[in-house]
Amino acid sequence: MRGKNRARRLILSSGLPEDALCDRARVTMTGQSAVLIEGQHGVVELASGQIRLKTGSGILTVMGEKLRLQELSLDAAMIAGEKIVTVSYGRP
Repeated sequence: MRGKNRARRLILSSGLPEDALCDRARVTMTGQSAVLIEGQHGVVELASGQIRLKTGSGILTVMGEKLRLQELSLDAAMIAGEKIVTVSYGRP
């Protein structure tokens, strides 16, 4: 545990965001209709009410209405829909 705390302090003291140096996803919501996930590693599930993505921190689940994968690149995904209800993490 001490090693993790030391690494975290080093990362934070560098001035860079933690997700830039670790395998962490960055989630940016735009209102209730779009979410950008940077640092994703692939699609686990794709349905109109739920989209699940693999990340370094576990499975990220986006739930909402009429969801669609608007854009997908090697490390980022843009999800849009009528209404995003929840964004949550879970273990694989």
